[in-house]
Amino acid sequence: MTTERFADYVIKEYESYSGQMLSDIAKAAERDCLVSGISQADLQAPVTGKFAAVILHRAMQRLTHEEDEDWGIAKGFRDIYDCRVCANAIAQVAVKGIIPPKTDTLFGATDVLPEKEAESAVFRLLDFSKRVTKLLES
Repeated sequence: MTTERFADYVIKEYESYSGQMLSDIAKAAERDCLVSGISQADLQAPVTGKFAAVILHRAMQRLTHEEDEDWGIAKGFRDIYDCRVCANAIAQVAVKGIIPPKTDTLFGATDVLPEKEAESAVFRLLDFSKRVTKLLES
């Protein structure tokens, strides 16, 4: 799944889950926000952990209106600061159990997110009962 397709998938699933159909203009605005600052090359490439995190974090802010939490275990990810712009997004999706880290010290920011994992992350964004925070308990 490309990064661009992932962003579109987030919006489509949000509409389905919430029962709220967005107008074409609203969809375009949400999509623009979700992918803002991501290069065209990265939009056409397979979605990586860091870009999935950015898109999902923006969706949390705009669509599900979730507040950020303390970074917790994410502070120890070796790869979290490789992308300073992505760091908070990575921390938030990890501590909220939306995208589980690869290990307790590695998120997997540059790893391609397989399609099934990308789909599961979107479901966990929308349905709190599907989140996997138990993996992060000390």
